[in-house]
Amino acid sequence: MLASARLVGRVPLKHVARAASTFPPKTGSSSKPPLLADATTVDPVLFLQLRQRIIERHNPSGVEPDDPHVQLVNKNIFNIKRGLDKHDVALIRESWRELKAASHLHILTREVVEQIARLATASLLPNNSSTDEWDSDRQSFVEEVALAAASHSTDALNASLVAYLNRGDSRAVLELYEKFKRVAEDLPQSQTSYLTHTEDDIAVVAPTTIPGRANLVLAVVAAYAMEDCFQGALQECINMDINFRRFPTEEISRTISFDHTLRKTVYDFIHRIALAKSVARPHSFSKHIHNLATNQSTLLEDTYNSILEAITQPDAYIAADATLVTPTKSVAMTELIWASFLIAFLKRDRKDMAAKLWNDMTQFGMKPGILTWNMVLDMYSSRGTSKDVLGAWDTMSAHGIVPDGSSYRALISSLCSEQRWDDALRWFQKFGAEVLPTAPVAQALMVHNAMLHGFLNTGRENAKTAFALFEKMVAEGPKPDLVSYNTLMSHHGRHSDFKGMASVINQMTTSGVSGDVFTFSTILSALLKVGRTDAPDMVLSIMRKQGIRATVATYSTIIDSQMREQTIPHLEAAMRLLDEMEKEPSVTPNEVTYTSILAALYRGSWLSDDQVEAHAQDIVARMKKRNIKLKPGGYHILIKACVAFEGPARVDKALELYREMVRDNIPRVDDTWYVLLAGLSSHGEWHVANEIVNEMYASGAEPGGSLLRLANKIRREVRM
Repeated sequence: MLASARLVGRVPLKHVARAASTFPPKTGSSSKPPLLADATTVDPVLFLQLRQRIIERHNPSGVEPDDPHVQLVNKNIFNIKRGLDKHDVALIRESWRELKAASHLHILTREVVEQIARLATASLLPNNSSTDEWDSDRQSFVEEVALAAASHSTDALNASLVAYLNRGDSRAVLELYEKFKRVAEDLPQSQTSYLTHTEDDIAVVAPTTIPGRANLVLAVVAAYAMEDCFQGALQECINMDINFRRFPTEEISRTISFDHTLRKTVYDFIHRIALAKSVARPHSFSKHIHNLATNQSTLLEDTYNSILEAITQPDAYIAADATLVTPTKSVAMTELIWASFLIAFLKRDRKDMAAKLWNDMTQFGMKPGILTWNMVLDMYSSRGTSKDVLGAWDTMSAHGIVPDGSSYRALISSLCSEQRWDDALRWFQKFGAEVLPTAPVAQALMVHNAMLHGFLNTGRENAKTAFALFEKMVAEGPKPDLVSYNTLMSHHGRHSDFKGMASVINQMTTSGVSGDVFTFSTILSALLKVGRTDAPDMVLSIMRKQGIRATVATYSTIIDSQMREQTIPHLEAAMRLLDEMEKEPSVTPNEVTYTSILAALYRGSWLSDDQVEAHAQDIVARMKKRNIKLKPGGYHILIKACVAFEGPARVDKALELYREMVRDNIPRVDDTWYVLLAGLSSHGEWHVANEIVNEMYASGAEPGGSLLRLANKIRREVRM
């Protein structure tokens, strides 16, 4: 609602006077308790604003409208005000429909529509235990006002959906949600609806970004669960921009509190939808699988077994390959996902599971291609075992797979890591003779860069070979890219060769190659290494000379890289950069910036507990000053950092962060419980962990998988 001064400035005095004479005097106040603290008394100035909208819409010239028109609107505006004051839904409904018939609903502001929607749902929705038939007229009105408010607040719409769920009316849930989707899709085009954006009203938002959308989706999934129709739920949700893997368990328990069996089915549906959505996004799922490989829980194996079940069960909903997609198996595994699981099992030394996966692929008719083999070569190369790389190379060749640039890069890297320089040169020459002439530029570059990296990480003789190769790249190609230049920059930085670093910067500028975060972090670290206290300013100056406009992400990443060095000079440099960010509105620090600093403070032993606390308090104060609050993911990062440190002070800090989440009503999801409980267990804090387990169950959470096993383990330890 606009301030009164602004409203009076917009409304001619004769209109204010006329409106005042038209509105009847206010009657006695309602004896009912207020619906909401800020919704019981509606400012009369608001209704002058509404009236002014009519005048401006129908008479842009400012000419006084005909009396019947004014009387109709004034009467209904007053009745809506009185209805809200006295909680008289019947009066509001009558006025709503008169305004609708006259095509004047658009004059109602967002605040008024939301108040009407809240009152209607509170007064007209049947209670949970009611089995009486719901009057269709009341039902229609509640749905209409709930949809009208849903462009900004979905509270009323969600209340309606939950009421239908309580009555077991799944069809009503799905039909109302379809209406909501149509309204949401029409929002950007609508020019006359009361959902339309105006100067003083809400901005139109896309359906996937409407606040509270996840709660509506939960109700829809529950409706499909009532009908035992997983395919319907899957098709409804597969393309939604909602992370089902992190769906708050508390919200599920709260929404489906009336039926334990249905709640279990909803959990199952959400788990399966999350799995299907993950498979439908192979690159992000591959990263998730990679992260599972570093987790010592059974999540990796559990996830793979869930995939197998989804492929082979009678009501399968995932295809093993794109060629096997059907209407009911609408998402398919890709070679990237299969290979990611294979590599994850090998990294965990689960050769039994790797062999099982290989057999599963064969049974499903899948033939591992060059992508799979290159990922295997990369995995062995990362371990520095050229013998395993060469063994995999021979097996790959025996299967008729022709090595490409990625294959040679992995092999050369492993040979260099074992200082087998002659062998590395021999394979590089083989690549040049057999593959390079037809290789894509990107693959040619990755092999050359592998040689540069391998040979620059050793003595000066090998460095000469690398520099000669670099000059050949400049003269004959493939032209050096940013990776090539950064490799040289890193070499010069390690040797504090500032002349060499300056030469690389000049070559980059001449070639039109701009530096990145790694480039400038390398320069910054090298300058700090020789005690240059003005290092941050020098780096920012170099960036400006290269024409690089630092972004929030650039600053944040450089700060994170400095914090990971875990030294006082690097901490001071990071804080200098943070100061620069806070001075410049275009690169204001965000939650990620501050979280990375806090996490680095908590996880290391390079500062005393008192120093950590002092610096942490400074960061928290900066966040409060800018009204930046931690989200669940930020809390998880900090809790994990705290429990990773050996010391009671950081464990206490982890618990303090958890209590903050409880106090501030931050959603606690499975990741919250797992990170905290795993950390407490690793410190032997079994009784404290057991208290958290009790709180988890008291919150309505229903853990499964590795979280359930961890909770059970904690309870067993306490009983011993």
